[in-house]
Amino acid sequence: MNAALLPATLDAIATLIERGDLAAAERRAQSALQTLPPHAEVWRLLAITQMQRGQFDAATRSLQQAQRLDPRSVEVLCNLASVEFHRGRIEDAMRALEHALTLAPGHIGALNNLGRLRHQLGDYVGAAQCFERSLRVDPNRAETWFDLANASASLHQWDAAESHARRGLSVAPRSADGWYVLGYLYERQGKLEDALQPYRNSMELSPRPHTAHNLALVLEQTGQWQEAAQMMEHALRLEPAMYSALSHLAHTRRRLCDWKGLDELGARLLAAVDADADGIGPFAMLAENSTPAQQLRCAHMFARQFPHMARQEESSLAIPASSSLRVGFVSSGFNQHATGLLVVELIERLRGSNLTTVAFATTPADRSALRQRLVRAFHEFHDVAPQSPEAIAQRIRDARIDVLIDVDGYCMNSRPRIFALRPAPIQVNWLAYPGSLGAPWYDYLIADDCVIPAGQRAHYDEKIANLPRCYQPTDTTRTVSAAPAREALGLPAQGFVYCCFNATWKITPQSFALWMRILHAVPGSVLWLLDESPGNGVVERLRGAAQRAGIDPQRLIFAPKTNHDDYLARYRRADLFLDTNPYNAHTTASDALYTGCPVLTRPGDTFASRVAASLNRQIGLDELVVADDEAYVALAIELARQPARVEALRARLRDPAARARLFDMQAYADDFAALIERMAERARAGQPPQDISL
Repeated sequence: MNAALLPATLDAIATLIERGDLAAAERRAQSALQTLPPHAEVWRLLAITQMQRGQFDAATRSLQQAQRLDPRSVEVLCNLASVEFHRGRIEDAMRALEHALTLAPGHIGALNNLGRLRHQLGDYVGAAQCFERSLRVDPNRAETWFDLANASASLHQWDAAESHARRGLSVAPRSADGWYVLGYLYERQGKLEDALQPYRNSMELSPRPHTAHNLALVLEQTGQWQEAAQMMEHALRLEPAMYSALSHLAHTRRRLCDWKGLDELGARLLAAVDADADGIGPFAMLAENSTPAQQLRCAHMFARQFPHMARQEESSLAIPASSSLRVGFVSSGFNQHATGLLVVELIERLRGSNLTTVAFATTPADRSALRQRLVRAFHEFHDVAPQSPEAIAQRIRDARIDVLIDVDGYCMNSRPRIFALRPAPIQVNWLAYPGSLGAPWYDYLIADDCVIPAGQRAHYDEKIANLPRCYQPTDTTRTVSAAPAREALGLPAQGFVYCCFNATWKITPQSFALWMRILHAVPGSVLWLLDESPGNGVVERLRGAAQRAGIDPQRLIFAPKTNHDDYLARYRRADLFLDTNPYNAHTTASDALYTGCPVLTRPGDTFASRVAASLNRQIGLDELVVADDEAYVALAIELARQPARVEALRARLRDPAARARLFDMQAYADDFAALIERMAERARAGQPPQDISL
């Protein structure tokens, strides 16, 4: 065959590739190699067909032949980079692209692909430089502007990121990618209302599962729970194996108390965890009927998304033998938030210890009195909300932190990537997340021997540092004001008042069924719950469920959200707090006991199901920790029929000696400081972390 036929042959092969007829394209390329003079482009097109068919070894060999014939071909180098990328050889792919750019410094494809690889590896500055170079060559490529916006966002350069996204949208106003990027930028900054319309625009232009998922998350955070659940369902119709959407759908349906089909959703989640599926949120699993082993397995899979930074050289991680340990606390809750309420007095009292406490607040200041109190309590307070995880990790290194405590774990707004970067010699999981984080960069988990009994120890990766008391602190400087009359709170003048002011997602159909049995057995009693989000139909669903159980729906009384002082005063009008399972009351149980309201709980095997038991045990109300559901129902009924017994329980909660067992925050602070010192002593002695009990 004559070489003059080469252009037509190359066009024919390229056309077949564009049509997706890869088998025919490969046959035509193989035939050309037999009949035409050797040519790099034939080998390159053959490699493309092989790549698209997943034949990466064959594609590599074909590209090597192309490179031998044309060693200066930038296109061959770009294709080699693609093959290496698909084989998981990211560094080799980057080298191929860098070589291509030495031959053609302005090659847009090489610049953009190298930028995306650098972004994937966390080199956001290098990624941005590639995209900027590309845009100098062609400023009208919208997708490059969107890539640059993403790189700028990863550097927390929010104004620049928005400017880049809008520049791209000016070029391509109907780009679903562009609107998605803009929505993502707003979401990352916490500008949730601003994020809604860009995400909706993206969905209208091109409905994709990840856009639907992100839109659902924003809808949920802005209180639009029903629309959020519908959007999660949409995401799952588009991609049934999107387990992040599945876990969020289950959690949102729990928030809505929309229990239809919930057992099936939970079973799908547990099966996905057992199959090591990616994307499942560990926090959502805590409310499912999961075992400690499954919760750990879920945490393992979740932690895999973060780059595992090996420990730095021992010299850089050594704790100096100084007179004061520098202890960092990283949290999104250093505001008017449950976390802030739990820790503020502890931090104040640690000022009398040998610890220097340093806060790293990852959410913007809310200007509340509690925020100001926290700022005063810590020796040093760093507002790092606008900064990237990498920048925060460097701030922590610069602050010479010896022991770094993750107060958030995998809760909302947590920043686990900071800890994956290993900025401190000792890293600790404590307080907000009731379980193991399943990641090798956490050395210890602070707990107690009730929330993690010996029989469940194997399901926690961290070394366990046990306090000799309940692991949960609180603020005992709070005063509890007198409560209004029952009628002013919407309660009947007479009758036993059961309450549960837990978040609605903790109320399972199983817990609710037990409550209905209790109400049925105690005429005139009422159940006082929290109306967490008016307008989402929760009140109507729960009253409907009560009616189907044969209970007058008006016996469910709903309290609106209010300020903290008035919330605490409500417990003065409640007779007994009924706990939930498998996720207990945590802060709310502590609040109830603090105000003198007894808490009835039935612990399970998981950390999240044992917190109320730990609180009760510490304050001396062991008889309110029961073994099973039948005992829970029976005791709740007995107490309603024995008002003197309830009053005796309340009197015990008022007794200063009993209260001191749980609410002596100076003793807690002393034990906490001693536990941190024990961790540091081992590190200074060159010993690895181990389980510690005081």
